[in-house]
Amino acid sequence: MKHSALRIIRWQELHQLEEEIEQICDARERDAQTRLLEQILEKINAYDAHVMKYRRRQTLQTLLDRGMVFEPVDRKPIVAEWDRQTGHRRIAQQYSGQFRWHLFSFELLPALRGAEARAAFERQKRQELYIFFDCDDAAYRAKNAHLLTTDDIEALWENSSLPLMDLYFFDPANQWTYIQPHEESCGPYFFPADGERATNGAPA
Repeated sequence: MKHSALRIIRWQELHQLEEEIEQICDARERDAQTRLLEQILEKINAYDAHVMKYRRRQTLQTLLDRGMVFEPVDRKPIVAEWDRQTGHRRIAQQYSGQFRWHLFSFELLPALRGAEARAAFERQKRQELYIFFDCDDAAYRAKNAHLLTTDDIEALWENSSLPLMDLYFFDPANQWTYIQPHEESCGPYFFPADGERATNGAPA
């Protein structure tokens, strides 16, 4: 979903308007117009946040109505197991401060991406999945995970309240992970379970 500001504002004309306001000699009038313009942008951002919160609630309710269950769990052991299975700790020494999914965008590990990653996720037999994020302490056990689709994941991602929304779906038993990074030009990534092969090795 495009942010409301992108649908309402023509950014080039906004920048031109800001430049015109800066040229006003009367300081009081210049401040007044600047303040009013800032209020307009704040209202648009407030509307945007409201719409995204509503759509996020709707998506979650749809999943609950479908029969999924989300249980909060301790994030630390889940992420520690993810790191162990991917060898992230060893690689992170060379790439400190990077997001975990850079293991795949930097091609340090083989992974499917894009449409092939989505198809691989849909093929997995999944009853339970763990969900965690790079920039949030929350983590969940998702039950009846076979009801979750990649379209659902993208809807959750698009309407996230997190400034950097990196979604990790992890099946530790079958050793695969599906990641929706916050950068639109990257991913999604699927780190293969047994029998899956990362065939699209071009850079992300």
